Amino acid sequence: MFGFEVTGPYAGAMMMSLAALCLFVWGVFSGALSHTDKASTDFFEREMENERSAAQRSGKPHPSGPGGA
Repeated sequence: MFGFEVTGPYAGAMMMSLAALCLFVWGVFSGALSHTDKASTDFFEREMENERSAAQRSGKPHPSGPGGA
């Protein structure tokens, strides 16, 4: 059998990979990964609302899309 200096890093990497897989499976089954885009959607909606209110206050027309065209 090879020495620990050869197999040790591979064994460590396999244990870390197994731990990451277990965490991922736990996250999926516990529901921790559901609705993960809600925070970004809420942030985007608040920013759009802030832009509309700033445009109304300044009297400038609101751009029709993300490109402002």
